[in-house]
Amino acid sequence: MQKNTWGAVIVAAGSGTRFGSGVPKQFLRLHGRPLIDWSIKTFSVIEEIGEIVVVTPGDSNLWKPFWDPPAYVKTVAGGLRRQDSVLAGLQALKSSCLVLVHDAARPLVSGSLILRVMKGVLDSGAAVPVIPVRDTVKSVTSSSLIRGTVSRESLRMSQTPQGFTLDVLLRVLKEADEVTDECGAMEIAGLEVLAVDGDPGNIKLTDPEDLMMIESMTGRTMENRIGIGLDFHPFEKGIPFVAGGCHMEADFGLSGHSDGDAVLHAVADALLSASRLGDIGSFFPPENDRWKDADSAILLEKVCGFVRDAGWEIGQIDITVISNFPKIATVRDIMIERIAGITCIDPERIWVKGTTTNTLGDIGKDKGMGCMVMARVARSTETEVMANH
Repeated sequence: MQKNTWGAVIVAAGSGTRFGSGVPKQFLRLHGRPLIDWSIKTFSVIEEIGEIVVVTPGDSNLWKPFWDPPAYVKTVAGGLRRQDSVLAGLQALKSSCLVLVHDAARPLVSGSLILRVMKGVLDSGAAVPVIPVRDTVKSVTSSSLIRGTVSRESLRMSQTPQGFTLDVLLRVLKEADEVTDECGAMEIAGLEVLAVDGDPGNIKLTDPEDLMMIESMTGRTMENRIGIGLDFHPFEKGIPFVAGGCHMEADFGLSGHSDGDAVLHAVADALLSASRLGDIGSFFPPENDRWKDADSAILLEKVCGFVRDAGWEIGQIDITVISNFPKIATVRDIMIERIAGITCIDPERIWVKGTTTNTLGDIGKDKGMGCMVMARVARSTETEVMANH
């Protein structure tokens, strides 16, 4: 096989909402790296592959906060359907005459599987990896009654990467109705596709249980840490009231060098404490005018970036607001949603509750607000499997 005659299109255009993580599944982290990078690295070491295109979600907010593409990778926005996304990726290839199309949700693709598919394309013009159906297959009626047993002898489950001659795949995808994979478009066009041996370890991430299996297969072990954040701010007449990133109706607000958001400050300190990176004052010192009247949501976003850059995943944030105002039950849901948006984690991992001091101290006399936060972060350890990807 000649060098640089192949292109790889890695499809990562899904929004991932069904997965329920708050982050598109293809950008979740495995051993501290976004899932998409595992596939990219495997393709990049095959010398015949001269260009790699990743098809991303059309909304850049769904991927740019979670993934920084390698310099040698081109990104293009995907479309509404899978074949629209694949077409966008194919059309971005500049020097290839043969192409591999791969799902980013299959991070454990091996170099040997890719080479088998490439050889299949050279032998027959198109190739798809398949694995046998191992379980007994039943046909079921609409009322959930067993209709019969289906013979497994000729049944196979398809995987990616699927390989094709570029000009042929472009043509059949443009002409095809909606299909679930590129092989389906070839079938509709009446073109033959060679089945090559797939890899049972090349599993697809569909549900959270699949991620647990992938983590287990890669020998993942986790280091977990917990940090505590604590912050207090006095009330001051005539300034905006901001707590948990939410603006609330009041004739007073929280006084401070920034916007005084005691909730977000405590969250930031808890995350920095758990990841052993310092505290909010060391990153945003109050004597620095740059942070005067700063939006605490922006400060927390920066802190989350520091935490993730150090390899940590944010696992849980538990918030206790200490104040007579506001009544947390009335603002809990919007506060959770706002903090989830700032930290880019699932709202299910965040909880907000309130308490008072039972009239003790200045907080009990309506002179201010306090907040205590517990945050849990986790980081995977390096393994032999990671080195091989």
